[in-house]
Parts: sequence; structure tokens; C-alpha cells
Amino acid sequence: MPDTPNPAPAKPQSSPAAQPHPPDAGHMPMGEEFDRARWTLPPLVPILIALALVAVVVFVVTYSNRPQPVASGSIMKIVRVDQQGATMAGVQIKIDNKIEKQLWIKNITSELETADGSKYPDHVAPSAEAARYLKAFPALQEIKADSLREELKIPTGTSFTGYAVFSYPISPDEFDKRKSLTVRIDMYDQPSLVMKQ
Repeated sequence: MPDTPNPAPAKPQSSPAAQPHPPDAGHMPMGEEFDRARWTLPPLVPILIALALVAVVVFVVTYSNRPQPVASGSIMKIVRVDQQGATMAGVQIKIDNKIEKQLWIKNITSELETADGSKYPDHVAPSAEAARYLKAFPALQEIKADSLREELKIPTGTSFTGYAVFSYPISPDEFDKRKSLTVRIDMYDQPSLVMKQ
């Protein structure tokens, strides 16, 4: 057979799939994504400045929207009388209206805490009954003032001194050794006023 020359080897044709493509975000190799985290995080100083600005704004908004005091009050005097095994307490209270609206009293209650930690709540005696108590028990004359009663209105920028009468099922001796006496005055459309002695 005659010798035929070997044809030159054919060059392999490159297919389009074999050519490298530029990387895109959807096909980024994972090794490149996690190899240098500190370089991909934002700078620390701008973050700290932004957090400080947010904290200042929150503080200013909170401070400017804090509740203003509506009223202040104090228990001026407490007088107690024995009521055949129970104790009647007359409490003289002063209330200062500190807002540009009148205060309107909705409810008046008290709570007595004895030395052993027992608590005795009571509701204020109605105004007519309290006046009779002041006549019947001369010791209560020490707290004589206007009656502090429900539905009472205290005008803007004024003070009111009044008395309230409460009764507790304890002896006068237990009353004298009490831990505290708390009077709570609930207002219409305003926060409650709590006084403790």
C-alpha cells in the first residue's frame, strides 16, 4: 500500500461553553465571597456616628414629650378617733393645680398598711356624712377645712385644702403603729394623684 502522508492533526475547535465568562453576582464562587469579610463590611466610624445621632434624636423626642406634672398634693394632718373597735381617720390634704385646665376629681380612696403588712382599703365618706362625723367627734375638728369630695373642681393655678374621712377595722393602737397611709385621688382626663404618709 502506498504510503499516505499523515494528515496534520486537526486542531480541536473550541466550543463556546469552554470559553471563560466574566463572573456575575448570581454565579460568584463561594470561596471569593467569604475570603475577606473585614474588607466587605462598612467602615465602623460612620456607623458609630449614625448610632449616636439616632440616640440623640430619641432622647430629645422622649424628653420633650415627657408628661408634665398635673397636680401636686400632700397630706397635711391625720387625726384618728376610736369608733368602738374600729378607727375613723380624718385626713387634711392640700392639692395644687399646676396645669392650664381645671382639675375635676373623679374618685378618692385610701389604703392603710399596718405594722404586720396587712392592707385595708377604704373609699372616702360622702361629704354630708363627713360633716356629721366632724360634729360627732370633736377631735376631728383639727382637720376642719372644706370637704374634699368627688366631682369637686379645682380651678386653674389654684390650691385647695380639704379634708376626707376614712374608716378602718383596726384598733387605734394598730392605726398609730401603721407603716403607711396612702390616699389616691383619681381625676377625669388626668393622671391620678397619690400621696403617702
